Amino acid sequence: MIIKKVMAPVRIDFGGGTTDIEPFASKYGGAVLNAAINKYIIGKLVAGSKEVALEYKGDIPTSSGLGTSGAMNLVWLALVSKTKNKKELAEMSYKLEQAIGTVGGRQDQYASAFGGINFMKFEDGDIYFKRLNLKKKTIKELEKKLILIYTGKSHFSTKLNHLIIKNFAKNKKVLMKIRDIAIEMKNALIKSDLEKFSELMNLETEQRKLLHKSIFPREVESFVKKGLRNGAESAKICGAGGGGCVLFFCKDREKFKRKFKNQVIEFKFDFQGLRWL
Repeated sequence: MIIKKVMAPVRIDFGGGTTDIEPFASKYGGAVLNAAINKYIIGKLVAGSKEVALEYKGDIPTSSGLGTSGAMNLVWLALVSKTKNKKELAEMSYKLEQAIGTVGGRQDQYASAFGGINFMKFEDGDIYFKRLNLKKKTIKELEKKLILIYTGKSHFSTKLNHLIIKNFAKNKKVLMKIRDIAIEMKNALIKSDLEKFSELMNLETEQRKLLHKSIFPREVESFVKKGLRNGAESAKICGAGGGGCVLFFCKDREKFKRKFKNQVIEFKFDFQGLRWL
């Protein structure tokens, strides 16, 4: 018998990832722009004759760079907690990950909890969370132009994040630039300037590559070059990098899809976030 069932979306990150991780976030201020998409983690609390069990399923590849672990922890807490306060659950999920030694920030949990296209600022241990009120035409155009592909190479965000944050003093200037790019991206979307947004995707990737050599391995680089030769004008490494998914901004969607075929992950934006079914 199903006692409780919940679902939560994963996210794509447009810019600013890693700047939400402590101690950089509190010391220098972080900023992230991301969006929840209609790919989900679904969890059930199931009662058997002698025990109660948790069951999960998802419709995305593992180690995808789409904030899957954050969504899974959020779903787990929503199943076992009495509260339905999304902010409380997002914070609980973040603190749980910190307690078990995960090196990461808050962007995944908040995107999964609230859904939408969101801008987040991180200062002094606090989060400022704002959903962007974009024009419907801009949202549709984004969904039309953006294409997500899975490289087939798994990524491990905690390991990469640890390497970057351990040397964050050395990476400080690059991280500050990545933070500022996220702010510029937010402003471009508000102005419906998708050409500028696309340019900033490339700039974010170029800066992110400077953080550590493991972020942009040869396999990922070949995917990006292939995409840029076949209908894409910009590319953004998802999550911490190293593998997982790459997000492309395409001027020729059909040509791109023909080239990548079953590696394309079709998506729309999700504006509901966590929900109880």
